[in-house]
Amino acid sequence: MKNRLIELLSDDLIDLDLDTSPELAAEQLILYLMEWKRWNAKINLTAEHDELSVINKHIYESLQYARVISPTGSLVDIGSGAGFPGIPVKIIRPKLEISLVESQRKRANFLKAAIRSIKLSKIQCVHGRVTDFPELIKKYDFVTLRHVLEPHLSLQLGAGLLSLGGSLILQTSFNHSFQLDFLDSLRLSPVNEIFFERSGSSHSKIMFFKRNSS
Repeated sequence: MKNRLIELLSDDLIDLDLDTSPELAAEQLILYLMEWKRWNAKINLTAEHDELSVINKHIYESLQYARVISPTGSLVDIGSGAGFPGIPVKIIRPKLEISLVESQRKRANFLKAAIRSIKLSKIQCVHGRVTDFPELIKKYDFVTLRHVLEPHLSLQLGAGLLSLGGSLILQTSFNHSFQLDFLDSLRLSPVNEIFFERSGSSHSKIMFFKRNSS
Protein backbone atom coordinates (compact mmCIF):
# COMPACT_ATOMS: atom_id res chain seq x y z
CA MET A 1 0.00 0.00 0.00
CA LYS A 2 2.75 2.46 0.89
CA ASN A 3 4.69 1.59 -2.27
CA ARG A 4 1.62 2.30 -4.39
CA LEU A 5 1.15 5.68 -2.72
CA ILE A 6 4.81 6.58 -3.23
CA GLU A 7 4.46 5.62 -6.90
CA LEU A 8 1.52 8.02 -7.33
CA LEU A 9 3.24 10.78 -5.37
CA SER A 10 6.38 10.47 -7.48
CA ASP A 11 4.54 11.46 -10.65
CA ASP A 12 6.54 14.22 -12.39
CA LEU A 13 3.32 16.13 -13.09
CA ILE A 14 2.64 16.54 -9.35
CA ASP A 15 5.15 18.89 -7.74
CA LEU A 16 5.35 18.21 -4.02
CA ASP A 17 5.96 21.05 -1.60
CA LEU A 18 9.67 21.50 -0.82
CA ASP A 19 9.05 20.38 2.78
CA THR A 20 7.16 17.25 1.71
CA SER A 21 8.68 14.00 0.45
CA PRO A 22 6.74 11.14 -1.20
CA GLU A 23 7.54 9.01 1.87
CA LEU A 24 6.17 11.58 4.34
CA ALA A 25 3.05 12.22 2.25
CA ALA A 26 2.48 8.46 1.93
CA GLU A 27 2.67 8.03 5.72
CA GLN A 28 0.08 10.78 6.21
CA LEU A 29 -2.20 9.24 3.59
CA ILE A 30 -1.92 5.90 5.36
CA LEU A 31 -3.12 7.61 8.56
CA TYR A 32 -6.04 8.96 6.58
CA LEU A 33 -6.81 5.49 5.19
CA MET A 34 -6.79 4.01 8.69
CA GLU A 35 -9.38 6.58 9.78
CA TRP A 36 -11.38 6.04 6.58
CA LYS A 37 -11.49 2.27 7.16
CA ARG A 38 -12.72 2.69 10.72
CA TRP A 39 -15.49 5.11 9.75
CA ASN A 40 -16.44 3.50 6.44
CA ALA A 41 -17.62 0.41 8.27
CA LYS A 42 -20.15 2.59 10.10
CA ILE A 43 -21.31 5.32 7.71
CA ASN A 44 -20.38 4.10 4.20
CA LEU A 45 -18.10 6.94 3.13
CA THR A 46 -17.24 5.39 -0.24
CA ALA A 47 -18.49 2.57 -2.44
CA GLU A 48 -14.98 1.09 -2.24
CA HIS A 49 -14.27 -1.10 0.78
CA ASP A 50 -10.53 -1.76 0.53
CA GLU A 51 -7.61 0.63 0.78
CA LEU A 52 -6.07 -0.14 -2.61
CA SER A 53 -9.31 0.66 -4.43
CA VAL A 54 -9.54 3.99 -2.60
CA ILE A 55 -5.92 4.73 -3.50
CA ASN A 56 -6.34 3.87 -7.18
CA LYS A 57 -9.53 5.88 -7.60
CA HIS A 58 -10.04 8.65 -5.06
CA ILE A 59 -6.50 9.43 -3.98
CA TYR A 60 -5.19 9.19 -7.55
CA GLU A 61 -7.90 11.58 -8.75
CA SER A 62 -7.37 13.97 -5.84
CA LEU A 63 -3.66 14.22 -6.57
CA GLN A 64 -4.44 15.33 -10.13
CA TYR A 65 -6.09 18.46 -8.73
CA ALA A 66 -2.72 19.51 -7.30
CA ARG A 67 -1.38 19.88 -10.84
CA VAL A 68 -3.27 23.19 -11.07
CA ILE A 69 -3.16 24.29 -7.41
CA SER A 70 -0.24 26.40 -6.21
CA PRO A 71 1.57 25.71 -2.90
CA THR A 72 0.11 28.76 -1.12
CA GLY A 73 -3.22 30.55 -0.87
CA SER A 74 -6.68 29.57 0.31
CA LEU A 75 -8.92 26.75 -0.92
CA VAL A 76 -12.48 25.65 -0.23
CA ASP A 77 -13.64 22.13 -1.08
CA ILE A 78 -17.41 22.02 -1.53
CA GLY A 79 -19.19 18.81 -0.56
CA SER A 80 -16.05 17.20 0.85
CA GLY A 81 -17.76 13.93 1.76
CA ALA A 82 -14.98 11.44 2.44
CA GLY A 83 -12.32 14.13 2.15
CA PHE A 84 -11.58 14.08 -1.57
CA PRO A 85 -9.83 16.00 -2.96
CA GLY A 86 -9.34 18.30 0.05
CA ILE A 87 -7.33 16.11 2.41
CA PRO A 88 -4.89 14.62 -0.16
CA VAL A 89 -4.36 18.12 -1.59
CA LYS A 90 -3.64 19.45 1.91
CA ILE A 91 -1.09 16.70 2.52
CA ILE A 92 0.95 17.61 -0.56
CA ARG A 93 0.23 21.37 -0.32
CA PRO A 94 0.71 21.83 3.47
CA LYS A 95 0.95 25.65 3.31
CA LEU A 96 -2.52 26.00 1.76
CA GLU A 97 -5.31 27.22 4.06
CA ILE A 98 -8.21 24.85 3.40
CA SER A 99 -11.88 24.81 4.35
CA LEU A 100 -13.87 21.59 3.86
CA VAL A 101 -17.62 22.21 3.57
CA GLU A 102 -19.83 19.19 4.20
CA SER A 103 -23.61 19.21 4.77
CA GLN A 104 -23.94 15.71 6.29
CA ARG A 105 -23.11 15.74 9.99
CA LYS A 106 -21.65 12.21 10.17
CA ARG A 107 -19.32 12.87 7.27
CA ALA A 108 -18.33 16.22 8.76
CA ASN A 109 -17.50 14.42 12.02
CA PHE A 110 -15.34 11.96 10.08
CA LEU A 111 -13.48 14.80 8.37
CA LYS A 112 -12.76 16.45 11.72
CA ALA A 113 -11.52 13.12 13.12
CA ALA A 114 -9.26 12.60 10.08
CA ILE A 115 -7.77 16.08 10.44
CA ARG A 116 -6.96 15.36 14.11
CA SER A 117 -5.56 11.90 13.34
CA ILE A 118 -3.15 13.20 10.68
CA LYS A 119 -2.35 16.30 12.80
CA LEU A 120 -2.98 18.67 9.90
CA SER A 121 -2.87 22.42 10.49
CA LYS A 122 -4.47 25.34 8.63
CA ILE A 123 -7.46 23.20 7.67
CA GLN A 124 -11.00 23.21 9.04
CA CYS A 125 -14.23 21.36 8.38
CA VAL A 126 -17.43 23.40 8.28
CA HIS A 127 -20.69 21.51 8.76
CA GLY A 128 -23.46 22.91 6.56
CA ARG A 129 -24.17 24.07 3.05
CA VAL A 130 -22.16 26.76 1.30
CA THR A 131 -25.28 28.93 1.13
CA ASP A 132 -25.37 28.91 4.96
CA PHE A 133 -22.11 30.87 5.10
CA PRO A 134 -22.28 34.20 3.23
CA GLU A 135 -18.90 35.12 4.71
CA LEU A 136 -17.30 32.63 2.30
CA ILE A 137 -18.34 34.60 -0.80
CA LYS A 138 -15.42 35.90 -2.92
CA LYS A 139 -12.94 34.69 -0.28
CA TYR A 140 -10.91 31.87 -1.89
CA ASP A 141 -8.04 31.53 -4.34
CA PHE A 142 -9.15 28.00 -5.23
CA VAL A 143 -12.52 26.22 -5.24
CA THR A 144 -12.78 22.46 -5.78
CA LEU A 145 -15.92 20.44 -6.47
CA ARG A 146 -16.51 16.75 -7.22
CA HIS A 147 -19.94 15.78 -8.58
CA VAL A 148 -21.71 17.97 -6.03
CA LEU A 149 -24.62 19.14 -8.17
CA GLU A 150 -25.60 19.32 -11.83
CA PRO A 151 -22.45 20.76 -13.51
CA HIS A 152 -23.93 24.18 -14.36
CA LEU A 153 -25.22 24.61 -10.80
CA SER A 154 -21.87 23.45 -9.42
CA LEU A 155 -20.05 26.04 -11.52
CA GLN A 156 -22.40 28.80 -10.39
CA LEU A 157 -22.01 27.81 -6.75
CA GLY A 158 -18.24 27.62 -6.93
CA ALA A 159 -17.76 30.83 -8.91
CA GLY A 160 -19.40 32.84 -6.14
CA LEU A 161 -16.69 31.83 -3.69
CA LEU A 162 -13.73 32.85 -5.87
CA SER A 163 -11.68 35.93 -5.27
CA LEU A 164 -10.65 37.95 -8.34
CA GLY A 165 -8.18 35.94 -10.38
CA GLY A 166 -9.04 32.78 -8.45
CA SER A 167 -9.25 29.26 -9.91
CA LEU A 168 -12.14 26.80 -9.95
CA ILE A 169 -11.47 23.09 -10.45
CA LEU A 170 -14.56 21.01 -11.25
CA GLN A 171 -14.70 17.24 -11.72
CA THR A 172 -17.37 16.26 -14.21
CA SER A 173 -18.17 13.68 -16.88
CA PHE A 174 -15.68 12.89 -19.62
CA ASN A 175 -17.62 14.58 -22.44
CA HIS A 176 -19.19 17.54 -20.60
CA SER A 177 -18.65 21.08 -21.84
CA PHE A 178 -20.00 24.59 -21.14
CA GLN A 179 -21.13 27.28 -23.55
CA LEU A 180 -18.82 30.31 -23.61
CA ASP A 181 -21.69 32.73 -22.96
CA PHE A 182 -22.55 30.84 -19.75
CA LEU A 183 -18.91 31.01 -18.63
CA ASP A 184 -18.81 34.74 -19.49
CA SER A 185 -21.85 35.32 -17.28
CA LEU A 186 -19.86 33.86 -14.37
CA ARG A 187 -16.69 35.74 -15.38
CA LEU A 188 -14.89 32.43 -15.85
CA SER A 189 -12.37 31.52 -18.54
CA PRO A 190 -11.55 27.87 -19.36
CA VAL A 191 -7.85 27.11 -18.91
CA ASN A 192 -7.29 23.37 -19.07
CA GLU A 193 -8.84 19.90 -18.85
CA ILE A 194 -7.20 16.92 -17.16
CA PHE A 195 -8.54 13.51 -18.18
CA PHE A 196 -8.23 10.59 -15.79
CA GLU A 197 -6.26 7.81 -17.41
CA ARG A 198 -6.26 5.15 -14.72
CA SER A 199 -8.38 2.05 -15.21
CA GLY A 200 -11.96 2.73 -14.14
CA SER A 201 -11.48 6.52 -14.06
CA SER A 202 -11.77 7.35 -17.76
CA HIS A 203 -15.41 8.39 -17.35
CA SER A 204 -14.51 11.76 -15.83
CA LYS A 205 -12.17 14.71 -16.02
CA ILE A 206 -11.14 17.88 -14.20
CA MET A 207 -12.06 21.20 -15.77
CA PHE A 208 -9.90 24.15 -14.71
CA PHE A 209 -11.23 27.74 -14.87
CA LYS A 210 -9.89 31.16 -13.90
CA ARG A 211 -12.05 34.01 -12.67
CA ASN A 212 -11.54 37.14 -14.73
CA SER A 213 -10.27 40.10 -12.75
CA SER A 214 -12.25 42.63 -14.80
